[in-house]
Amino acid sequence: MTTLIVVPMKDPAQSKTRLATVLAVGERADLAKRLFCRTLAILRESQMTVSGELAFDLAVVTASQEIRALADDAGVTVISEESGGSLGAAVGQSADWAARHDYTRLGIIPADLAAPDPEDLRRLLARHEPVVVCPSLYAGTNALLVAPPGAIPFCYGPHSAERHLAAARTLGLAACSINLDSFRLDIDTSDCLSTALATDQSLLRESRRDESPPERAVR
Repeated sequence: MTTLIVVPMKDPAQSKTRLATVLAVGERADLAKRLFCRTLAILRESQMTVSGELAFDLAVVTASQEIRALADDAGVTVISEESGGSLGAAVGQSADWAARHDYTRLGIIPADLAAPDPEDLRRLLARHEPVVVCPSLYAGTNALLVAPPGAIPFCYGPHSAERHLAAARTLGLAACSINLDSFRLDIDTSDCLSTALATDQSLLRESRRDESPPERAVR
């Protein structure tokens, strides 16, 4: 079995719009890039420590030139996303790309996980079911593994974890849902951000330091 893991990523300037009530535009873009780079680094490091059935190749699907440059610098393959598509469309495009390049399994990992753990990634890759779903805290899909790459239609959005499982059942495919603690929290809302900041203040420290006004001299 040959596995391709794909990280979908929007242009940072268009990311994290649901955080507009708590973060300025620049902060949201900085946060999106920081999470993306952290996720990519963890996946790249994990590639060096797994072998056999856990081995995988890595790609990013994006329409952003900025993200393409970051992926290129990290030595990661870039799948050129058709501009303006939905997440489901980007993942579907990735599945087509994976099939054309002879991969037999596709993994989708979001770019905005708060703190993905390599051990949880290994647990995901060790599963053998045709469809494996890791739900988010709010019933979305925070990791998805499908074999072959286009085994099911991709239906991201509210309650997508159950909808992906239902799609597998409809097609007669074995499927399972697994709870991976570090894959459950992605940063999309102010509540998610607060939860993440409770254990990792560095997510925003750098951008807020850069944007803070200089201290007034004491006279």
